[in-house]
Amino acid sequence: MQKKKSKNYWPHGIIISLLLIVCACIYTIVEAVKYPVELDTYYFDTKQNVDRNYDKIKASQENFEKKYTVFFEINDAGAGVLNVGDGNKARVAISGKETNECAFDAVVELRLTRPETNQYNQNLTIYNNEKCRWFAAPFNIEKIGRWQFQAKITIGEDVGFFTHEANATAE
Repeated sequence: MQKKKSKNYWPHGIIISLLLIVCACIYTIVEAVKYPVELDTYYFDTKQNVDRNYDKIKASQENFEKKYTVFFEINDAGAGVLNVGDGNKARVAISGKETNECAFDAVVELRLTRPETNQYNQNLTIYNNEKCRWFAAPFNIEKIGRWQFQAKITIGEDVGFFTHEANATAE
């Protein structure tokens, strides 16, 4: 009587798994190279200056957050809903934590960006300040999807950096 020879497929599975892992690693590296950290614009400065002054930036951010609260108002609402096309509005509201008075002079820089690319970055012009609200000039949205408002707010020696998520939908 002859014994049936059975085939063992485990070595094939292990080799295929290892090849898939190597391919996934190569894919991850290729995608990561497309979005280098040098293009990160969160701190409104170059990567080299941020690296050099990170401790000062962090301390200033902590001081700012102890003293002030920042709110974003998008299209006359607190929610982050944008419309594709013209006429979108944004406001940055700042209030003191100790007092709700607006007894400070702030310099607000506001940028609208897509998180995955710098191709659609828009530096928004702040044109008015009333009752602790800084208004951005109306702006245009070109694409549906995820957007971010990045703000750099300077009050005296304190500098704060903030991000607000928004989603653009078709009207």
